[in-house]
Amino acid sequence: MFGPCTPEELSALGSACEQAGYSEQGLLELFGPVGLPLRPTREMARFRHLTRQNRALDTLARLFLLGLPVSQAAALRALDAELLESCLRWGLLERHGEDVCATVRLLPYRGLLLAADQAERPEIALRADQVMGITASTAALADFTVRQPARATLDLGTGCGVQAFLAARHSGEVVATDTNPRALEFACFNARLNNITNVCFIQGDGFQPVLGRRFDLVVVNPPFAISPAARYLYRDSGLPGDSFCQRLVREAPGFLHEGGFFQMTLDWAEYAGQDWRGRLAEWFQDSGCDAWVLRLDRHAPAAYAYMWVHDTEPDHLESAGRLFDEWVSYFEREGIEAVSTGLIALRRSPRARHWLRIEEGPEQVVGRIGPWVLQGFLLQDFLDDTDDAALLDHKLRLSPDVRLTEECQAGEGRWRATATRIRLRRGLLWEGNLDSRLSGLLARLDGRRPLRDLLVHLAVELGVEPERLIPKCLPLLRDLIQRGFLLPEHFPAAAQQDEAQ
Repeated sequence: MFGPCTPEELSALGSACEQAGYSEQGLLELFGPVGLPLRPTREMARFRHLTRQNRALDTLARLFLLGLPVSQAAALRALDAELLESCLRWGLLERHGEDVCATVRLLPYRGLLLAADQAERPEIALRADQVMGITASTAALADFTVRQPARATLDLGTGCGVQAFLAARHSGEVVATDTNPRALEFACFNARLNNITNVCFIQGDGFQPVLGRRFDLVVVNPPFAISPAARYLYRDSGLPGDSFCQRLVREAPGFLHEGGFFQMTLDWAEYAGQDWRGRLAEWFQDSGCDAWVLRLDRHAPAAYAYMWVHDTEPDHLESAGRLFDEWVSYFEREGIEAVSTGLIALRRSPRARHWLRIEEGPEQVVGRIGPWVLQGFLLQDFLDDTDDAALLDHKLRLSPDVRLTEECQAGEGRWRATATRIRLRRGLLWEGNLDSRLSGLLARLDGRRPLRDLLVHLAVELGVEPERLIPKCLPLLRDLIQRGFLLPEHFPAAAQQDEAQ
């Protein structure tokens, strides 16, 4: 669908966007802190107003983000005559009388420029093979990914290619697969547009295109919707419930090198009468991997149906209502009482005993959490390998991201602390209540003295026997280590890894 183009011509498009300020920062300054308007019709009047000044940035935003026509004169000012003709020849733009319209959405994202479908265009809206750009799950997976040097990375279900291109920065080779030939056309074009040469593209379903290969990293943003029918390739697997995601989890270990990570965004079904944690735990049996599952959200069936129908279906009241009824009826037939949204990370390990964490994620997840995910795996290894006696000999230190707050109430002429909370300010923002008597202990944890000495000191302060205090404190301290509040003396803080990326 894309016409022939040279690297020099594509470089000229990137330069024009850069000079106009058509970047994530430029769009943030133009539109404010709003999500990318994938279906902007409801707010189009406001977006028109914000792009009314006819600058190059306004023209590019109208063309490639909002899908609005612009005059050829405005397009010439933003792109110049030669580049405008090139974009018309490639199929990015087309003429409509005296105006020019974009046929694709062109999205700046993390230093990339990515072409994807304008899903609201009538000729695209009902296509099963439409190609999505940057969505919430795209960003979630990009943030979640552990970014270590990798010999080979697999992006399974690449779509427009974004995960593959981000992985290309720290991988020797990236293999990007998709069942959708149209998605691979977009991804190949985007690789050329961004001058990325270490990604190869293969058409195929699941792991079939890479049978016999192993990778240091596998990332998957699959068609995970729990939907009644296969309507869109990017959204619907065509398999019942969450069985496609379950299949990927079960097959993934066979494609990982030792120490390799498999990371995926997904939705999973919660069935009446079944414990969701127990059901998910079965997915990881005999996997040869350590696994961490974070549940980020939970939706009642009607809310989940509304979310997808509202987000992805044409704005026709009659058809939207019919589709909503189909979704809700499907959930009732299947006995699905809720749908959860979350993240899964597997790490292939030669350890004799593998661990599994399935838990509610923190209320907030801020920015790139990959370094904190890696830290979480290493801390869980440390806890599994360290019994209580050995833990007491370790020197622990407080993470630099820990903050402690006190809630106070006035009485008898002074403030009295009524609640103490501890929280992390970056990454996985765990928080919780803390016994105020332990706040002093945490402040003393600076990696210089063994934990046993500090607990004995606390016992003396409180006037209790160390033999009574220490066993009560250890479970809490283990929990604080697991969540990254406390670090063994030899552990670098995750924030240091984040700043190094």
